[in-house]
Amino acid sequence: MKRNRVKMILAAMILIGVLVVSGCGYGEYMRRSSLPTLNATQTVTRYDAKDYEVLGLVRAEGNSRCILGIVVEGVEGEALLWDSAKSRFGDRVTGIKDINISYEYQSILPPIFSEVTTTYVGTAVHEN
Repeated sequence: MKRNRVKMILAAMILIGVLVVSGCGYGEYMRRSSLPTLNATQTVTRYDAKDYEVLGLVRAEGNSRCILGIVVEGVEGEALLWDSAKSRFGDRVTGIKDINISYEYQSILPPIFSEVTTTYVGTAVHEN
């Protein structure tokens, strides 16, 4: 009887430890992923120059996922859009105008599995 009680206490402590560790990883994932709790779209204008030439639209997609709150992986951020613009138009890109950011969030019993897909679309420009 006493042995079973010790085993149950040990199992409970292990379970609590796993939950604490998974919560820490999931918390880091939530901070890293913008607005991960809803599917949303926003447009940001960060280019103020008045005299520019439009080079064309650029698109990039970032993904990040969290598994068991322990494994957090992926790449996100507007730098992906810059990389896409540079690879398409080279050094002519001096800015990106009207950045549209769309988020898709899906989860299975967070923090067991969560995934955020972020799509970035913007207009690459060259300042005259």
